Amino acid sequence: MSDGGGQVSIEVGLLLHQVYSLATQRLNAALRPMSLASRHVSVMFLIRDGVQTQRDLVARLHTDKTGMVRVIDDLERLGYVSRTPSTRDRRVTILALTGEGAQALQNAQQHTASVAAELFHAVSPHDLDMLKSILERTLAPTRAERPVGGPAEN
Repeated sequence: MSDGGGQVSIEVGLLLHQVYSLATQRLNAALRPMSLASRHVSVMFLIRDGVQTQRDLVARLHTDKTGMVRVIDDLERLGYVSRTPSTRDRRVTILALTGEGAQALQNAQQHTASVAAELFHAVSPHDLDMLKSILERTLAPTRAERPVGGPAEN
């Protein structure tokens, strides 16, 4: 790497992008027989972990509303996600994994673990934990800018 701080940041960003692209390509190939892609599985993980609205998914994944609608439509069509009107705000739809969706996520998780093991085979568990910590600290200010769990809109 270069000795300039700004240049190193650019190079780290490029490396992150390359790893993301490679991981996404491999994961999408592994998930294709399930009619899923990495974007679907990311949404399913977040719903499983308690994210309940489209607005919160958009904020957590830093994506656009239109793309999120397509992903949720796909998951609903597959029978993996249900939409229920909120009892507190009629503009909001609460998302939940169905039983079939929870099973599909377990199957997908095997693929994600396999892709991660292949991709990070040369990285120690300690280094992976450190990388995760660094990335979480990098994202922390953006999560503070767009709080999840406030009044929602779909």
